[in-house]
Amino acid sequence: MPHLNELDEQYRDKGLTVLALTSEGAKRTEAWIEAKGAKFAYAYDRGGLAKQLGVRGIPASFLVGPDGKIVWQGHPSGVNDALVTKHLEGALTKPLYEWDGAAKKIKSAFLDGQFGKALAEAAKLAEKDPFGEEAGRIVRQVLESRVASLEAAIEKGDVLTAYEGSKALAKGLKGLPEQERVEAITKRISKDKELRAQMKAQEKVLKITAETPRRKKECDAQMDALKKLLKGKEGTFVGGQIEAKVLELFQLKSRLQF
Repeated sequence: MPHLNELDEQYRDKGLTVLALTSEGAKRTEAWIEAKGAKFAYAYDRGGLAKQLGVRGIPASFLVGPDGKIVWQGHPSGVNDALVTKHLEGALTKPLYEWDGAAKKIKSAFLDGQFGKALAEAAKLAEKDPFGEEAGRIVRQVLESRVASLEAAIEKGDVLTAYEGSKALAKGLKGLPEQERVEAITKRISKDKELRAQMKAQEKVLKITAETPRRKKECDAQMDALKKLLKGKEGTFVGGQIEAKVLELFQLKSRLQF
Protein backbone atom coordinates (compact mmCIF):
# COMPACT_ATOMS: atom_id res chain seq x y z
CA MET A 1 0.00 0.00 0.00
CA PRO A 2 2.75 2.55 0.75
CA HIS A 3 4.08 1.79 -2.73
CA LEU A 4 0.85 2.96 -4.42
CA ASN A 5 0.58 5.97 -2.12
CA GLU A 6 4.09 7.01 -3.16
CA LEU A 7 3.31 6.64 -6.86
CA ASP A 8 0.12 8.65 -6.45
CA GLU A 9 1.91 11.45 -4.63
CA GLN A 10 4.89 11.54 -6.99
CA TYR A 11 3.06 11.41 -10.32
CA ARG A 12 -0.42 12.77 -9.57
CA ASP A 13 0.37 16.20 -11.06
CA LYS A 14 2.16 14.65 -14.03
CA GLY A 15 -0.75 12.62 -15.36
CA LEU A 16 -0.95 9.41 -13.29
CA THR A 17 -4.24 8.56 -11.61
CA VAL A 18 -4.16 5.71 -9.11
CA LEU A 19 -7.69 4.31 -8.90
CA ALA A 20 -8.58 1.23 -6.86
CA LEU A 21 -11.67 -0.79 -7.79
CA THR A 22 -13.48 -3.25 -5.54
CA SER A 23 -16.64 -5.35 -5.62
CA GLU A 24 -16.86 -5.28 -1.82
CA GLY A 25 -19.47 -3.22 0.04
CA ALA A 26 -18.84 0.34 1.20
CA LYS A 27 -18.59 -0.48 4.92
CA ARG A 28 -15.91 -3.12 4.45
CA THR A 29 -14.06 -1.11 1.83
CA GLU A 30 -13.88 2.10 3.83
CA ALA A 31 -12.66 0.20 6.88
CA TRP A 32 -9.89 -1.34 4.76
CA ILE A 33 -8.94 2.04 3.24
CA GLU A 34 -8.63 3.57 6.70
CA ALA A 35 -6.70 0.63 8.13
CA LYS A 36 -4.21 0.59 5.24
CA GLY A 37 -3.88 4.36 5.05
CA ALA A 38 -4.69 4.48 1.32
CA LYS A 39 -4.57 8.04 0.00
CA PHE A 40 -5.54 7.42 -3.62
CA ALA A 41 -8.98 7.37 -5.20
CA TYR A 42 -11.20 4.28 -5.06
CA ALA A 43 -14.49 3.21 -6.61
CA TYR A 44 -16.91 0.27 -6.69
CA ASP A 45 -17.16 -2.22 -9.55
CA ARG A 46 -20.82 -3.12 -9.97
CA GLY A 47 -20.74 -4.00 -13.66
CA GLY A 48 -18.40 -6.96 -13.79
CA LEU A 49 -15.40 -4.99 -15.02
CA ALA A 50 -12.99 -7.48 -13.44
CA LYS A 51 -14.55 -10.28 -15.49
CA GLN A 52 -14.38 -8.23 -18.68
CA LEU A 53 -10.70 -7.58 -18.07
CA GLY A 54 -10.03 -11.25 -17.41
CA VAL A 55 -8.91 -10.78 -13.79
CA ARG A 56 -8.23 -14.19 -12.24
CA GLY A 57 -6.34 -13.20 -9.11
CA ILE A 58 -6.49 -10.38 -6.59
CA PRO A 59 -4.79 -7.95 -6.40
CA ALA A 60 -4.42 -7.17 -10.09
CA SER A 61 -3.29 -3.93 -11.72
CA PHE A 62 -3.69 -2.37 -15.13
CA LEU A 63 -1.85 0.64 -16.51
CA VAL A 64 -3.87 2.54 -19.10
CA GLY A 65 -2.06 4.82 -21.51
CA PRO A 66 -3.19 8.34 -22.49
CA ASP A 67 -4.91 6.88 -25.57
CA GLY A 68 -7.15 4.71 -23.39
CA LYS A 69 -5.41 1.42 -24.21
CA ILE A 70 -4.07 -1.01 -21.61
CA VAL A 71 -0.27 -0.90 -21.87
CA TRP A 72 0.57 -3.17 -18.94
CA GLN A 73 -1.09 -5.58 -16.52
CA GLY A 74 0.13 -7.64 -13.58
CA HIS A 75 0.62 -7.49 -9.81
CA PRO A 76 0.61 -3.96 -8.28
CA SER A 77 4.20 -4.45 -7.15
CA GLY A 78 5.22 -4.41 -10.82
CA VAL A 79 4.13 -0.80 -11.25
CA ASN A 80 7.37 1.14 -10.83
CA ASP A 81 8.86 4.54 -11.72
CA ALA A 82 10.28 3.37 -15.03
CA LEU A 83 6.96 1.88 -16.17
CA VAL A 84 4.96 4.94 -15.19
CA THR A 85 7.28 7.55 -16.71
CA LYS A 86 7.44 5.55 -19.94
CA HIS A 87 3.72 6.12 -20.50
CA LEU A 88 3.17 9.62 -19.09
CA GLU A 89 3.58 11.54 -22.34
CA GLY A 90 0.23 12.93 -23.42
CA ALA A 91 -1.49 12.10 -20.12
CA LEU A 92 -3.96 14.50 -18.52
CA THR A 93 -2.62 16.40 -15.53
CA LYS A 94 -6.18 16.42 -14.18
CA PRO A 95 -8.23 13.18 -14.30
CA LEU A 96 -11.65 13.33 -15.97
CA TYR A 97 -13.56 12.96 -12.69
CA GLU A 98 -11.95 16.21 -11.49
CA TRP A 99 -13.10 18.24 -14.48
CA ASP A 100 -15.34 20.76 -12.73
CA GLY A 101 -16.52 24.33 -13.23
CA ALA A 102 -16.39 25.37 -16.88
CA ALA A 103 -14.67 22.06 -17.74
CA LYS A 104 -17.87 20.18 -16.85
CA LYS A 105 -19.35 21.10 -20.23
CA ILE A 106 -16.34 19.60 -21.99
CA LYS A 107 -16.60 16.41 -19.94
CA SER A 108 -20.35 16.05 -20.51
CA ALA A 109 -20.03 16.42 -24.29
CA PHE A 110 -16.99 14.15 -24.37
CA LEU A 111 -18.71 11.35 -22.46
CA ASP A 112 -21.76 11.64 -24.74
CA GLY A 113 -19.54 11.19 -27.78
CA GLN A 114 -20.19 14.76 -28.95
CA PHE A 115 -16.60 15.45 -29.94
CA GLY A 116 -17.36 18.58 -31.95
CA LYS A 117 -19.17 20.16 -29.03
CA ALA A 118 -16.46 19.07 -26.58
CA LEU A 119 -13.75 20.69 -28.72
CA ALA A 120 -15.78 23.89 -29.04
CA GLU A 121 -16.20 24.07 -25.26
CA ALA A 122 -12.48 23.38 -24.81
CA ALA A 123 -11.63 26.26 -27.15
CA LYS A 124 -13.86 28.60 -25.14
CA LEU A 125 -12.23 27.55 -21.88
CA ALA A 126 -8.74 27.95 -23.36
CA GLU A 127 -9.39 31.69 -23.76
CA LYS A 128 -9.28 32.10 -19.99
CA ASP A 129 -7.81 28.88 -18.62
CA PRO A 130 -4.78 26.95 -20.00
CA PHE A 131 -6.54 23.71 -19.04
CA GLY A 132 -8.85 24.26 -21.99
CA GLU A 133 -5.95 23.58 -24.35
CA GLU A 134 -5.04 20.41 -22.49
CA ALA A 135 -8.64 19.21 -22.49
CA GLY A 136 -8.91 19.88 -26.23
CA ARG A 137 -5.71 17.95 -26.84
CA ILE A 138 -6.92 14.87 -24.99
CA VAL A 139 -10.32 14.97 -26.74
CA ARG A 140 -8.58 15.05 -30.14
CA GLN A 141 -6.21 12.31 -29.07
CA VAL A 142 -9.05 10.01 -28.03
CA LEU A 143 -10.97 10.83 -31.21
CA GLU A 144 -7.98 10.01 -33.40
CA SER A 145 -7.48 6.74 -31.54
CA ARG A 146 -11.12 5.73 -32.06
CA VAL A 147 -11.15 6.59 -35.75
CA ALA A 148 -7.85 4.76 -36.29
CA SER A 149 -9.17 1.69 -34.47
CA LEU A 150 -12.23 1.57 -36.75
CA GLU A 151 -10.04 1.88 -39.85
CA ALA A 152 -7.86 -0.93 -38.51
CA ALA A 153 -10.94 -3.05 -37.77
CA ILE A 154 -12.15 -3.04 -41.35
CA GLU A 155 -8.68 -3.85 -42.66
CA LYS A 156 -8.40 -6.95 -40.48
CA GLY A 157 -11.91 -8.09 -41.41
CA ASP A 158 -13.87 -7.07 -38.33
CA VAL A 159 -16.48 -5.41 -40.51
CA LEU A 160 -19.31 -5.36 -37.96
CA THR A 161 -17.22 -3.45 -35.41
CA ALA A 162 -16.09 -0.99 -38.10
CA TYR A 163 -19.62 -0.40 -39.37
CA GLU A 164 -21.45 -0.09 -36.04
CA GLY A 165 -18.63 1.92 -34.50
CA SER A 166 -18.52 4.33 -37.42
CA LYS A 167 -22.28 4.87 -37.38
CA ALA A 168 -22.22 5.64 -33.66
CA LEU A 169 -19.12 7.85 -33.79
CA ALA A 170 -20.28 9.91 -36.78
CA LYS A 171 -23.16 11.40 -34.77
CA GLY A 172 -20.78 13.55 -32.74
CA LEU A 173 -18.39 14.61 -35.51
CA LYS A 174 -20.36 17.30 -37.32
CA GLY A 175 -17.99 19.88 -38.73
CA LEU A 176 -14.82 17.94 -37.86
CA PRO A 177 -12.34 16.57 -40.42
CA GLU A 178 -12.66 13.11 -38.85
CA GLN A 179 -16.27 13.00 -40.03
CA GLU A 180 -15.19 12.33 -43.60
CA ARG A 181 -12.88 9.47 -42.55
CA VAL A 182 -15.64 7.79 -40.54
CA GLU A 183 -18.26 8.20 -43.24
CA ALA A 184 -15.81 6.72 -45.73
CA ILE A 185 -15.83 3.49 -43.70
CA THR A 186 -19.62 3.08 -43.83
CA LYS A 187 -19.71 4.00 -47.52
CA ARG A 188 -17.02 1.46 -48.32
CA ILE A 189 -18.93 -1.30 -46.55
CA SER A 190 -22.23 -0.31 -48.16
CA LYS A 191 -20.73 -0.50 -51.65
CA ASP A 192 -18.65 -3.67 -51.17
CA LYS A 193 -20.62 -6.90 -51.56
CA GLU A 194 -17.90 -9.02 -49.94
CA LEU A 195 -17.65 -6.76 -46.88
CA ARG A 196 -21.43 -6.83 -46.46
CA ALA A 197 -21.36 -10.63 -46.62
CA GLN A 198 -18.70 -10.74 -43.89
CA MET A 199 -20.73 -8.41 -41.71
CA LYS A 200 -23.86 -10.48 -42.24
CA ALA A 201 -21.94 -13.59 -41.14
CA GLN A 202 -20.79 -11.79 -37.98
CA GLU A 203 -24.38 -10.84 -37.24
CA LYS A 204 -25.41 -14.48 -37.64
CA VAL A 205 -22.73 -15.53 -35.13
CA LEU A 206 -24.18 -13.10 -32.60
CA LYS A 207 -27.71 -14.34 -33.28
CA ILE A 208 -26.75 -18.00 -32.93
CA THR A 209 -24.91 -17.42 -29.64
CA ALA A 210 -27.30 -14.81 -28.20
CA GLU A 211 -28.32 -17.10 -25.35
CA THR A 212 -25.90 -18.99 -23.12
CA PRO A 213 -26.67 -22.75 -23.30
CA ARG A 214 -27.76 -24.44 -20.08
CA ARG A 215 -27.77 -28.00 -21.40
CA LYS A 216 -25.40 -30.09 -23.47
CA LYS A 217 -27.89 -30.43 -26.29
CA GLU A 218 -28.17 -26.65 -26.51
CA CYS A 219 -24.38 -26.47 -26.85
CA ASP A 220 -24.53 -29.07 -29.62
CA ALA A 221 -27.24 -27.12 -31.45
CA GLN A 222 -25.20 -23.91 -31.41
CA MET A 223 -22.00 -25.69 -32.42
CA ASP A 224 -23.75 -27.39 -35.36
CA ALA A 225 -25.14 -24.04 -36.55
CA LEU A 226 -21.75 -22.39 -36.24
CA LYS A 227 -19.93 -25.19 -38.07
CA LYS A 228 -22.43 -24.90 -40.91
CA LEU A 229 -21.81 -21.15 -41.03
CA LEU A 230 -18.03 -21.69 -41.03
CA LYS A 231 -17.97 -23.45 -44.41
CA GLY A 232 -16.14 -21.31 -46.94
CA LYS A 233 -14.98 -18.83 -44.31
CA GLU A 234 -11.95 -20.69 -42.99
CA GLY A 235 -8.95 -18.42 -42.58
CA THR A 236 -10.98 -15.20 -42.45
CA PHE A 237 -11.60 -12.95 -39.44
CA VAL A 238 -15.19 -14.12 -39.06
CA GLY A 239 -13.99 -17.70 -39.49
CA GLY A 240 -11.68 -17.19 -36.53
CA GLN A 241 -14.58 -15.79 -34.52
CA ILE A 242 -16.69 -18.84 -35.33
CA GLU A 243 -13.91 -21.28 -34.43
CA ALA A 244 -13.34 -19.47 -31.11
CA LYS A 245 -17.06 -19.68 -30.30
CA VAL A 246 -17.16 -23.39 -31.14
CA LEU A 247 -14.22 -24.01 -28.79
CA GLU A 248 -15.90 -21.94 -26.08
CA LEU A 249 -19.10 -23.96 -26.43
CA PHE A 250 -17.17 -27.25 -26.38
CA GLN A 251 -15.53 -26.23 -23.11
CA LEU A 252 -18.87 -25.13 -21.67
CA LYS A 253 -20.47 -28.44 -22.64
CA SER A 254 -17.77 -30.35 -20.73
CA ARG A 255 -18.73 -28.46 -17.56
CA LEU A 256 -22.46 -29.06 -17.86
CA GLN A 257 -24.03 -32.03 -16.11
CA PHE A 258 -26.95 -32.62 -18.48
